[in-house]
Amino acid sequence: MAYVIAPQTTFGADFSRCRPLVFDPYLTNRRLLRDMLSGMGCERVMDCGRLRDTILTIETEQPNVLFLDWSEQVDAIDFLHRLRAPANQHRFLPVVVMTAYAGLNHIAAARDAGSNEFMLRPWSQQVLASRLRSIVEHPRLYIQGGGFFGPDRRRRRLDFQDHDRRRHENWRSADRRDPIGAVWDGPERRQGHRGFQPLERRDAPRV
Repeated sequence: MAYVIAPQTTFGADFSRCRPLVFDPYLTNRRLLRDMLSGMGCERVMDCGRLRDTILTIETEQPNVLFLDWSEQVDAIDFLHRLRAPANQHRFLPVVVMTAYAGLNHIAAARDAGSNEFMLRPWSQQVLASRLRSIVEHPRLYIQGGGFFGPDRRRRRLDFQDHDRRRHENWRSADRRDPIGAVWDGPERRQGHRGFQPLERRDAPRV
């Protein structure tokens, strides 16, 4: 008898609309990840062990997240470059890179090639859920600029001295990071706090 873990209570997210595709050359790894994803409540889990089958499955089955192995058998960086190429109609597909390569240079390489998330082997079901939750609940903008296309690589807010000149491929309205109109023109919120001085008194000459 199979038991389905309720994602709303166990993982804090609803994965019922996720259709993940697992690309790993090892059957044991694929089965393990497939069972974990199914247990988390994913709508449908697909898996492939060969590159050409993976490409065909992306074309025909329309998965909405790809779990991509990176090992001696699979060049994930090359795959990511092909996937994010301008002519590829699936270039917005979210990708979680799975690997035993633990160096910071490997993490940076996957990020710079266009991965959305990075998962180091071996991982727990909680780690898997956190990566999938990040994609489902906090999708990142995709950036085109400087020879790069992929999810926004910035993990924290950065202060810009000018307008952000990079083009957001999946952003259809005005960029809310634009500093224009961000100046507060209402009453000062510190009013009533100890030591507060109104603006008109701050520049008054001392006597």
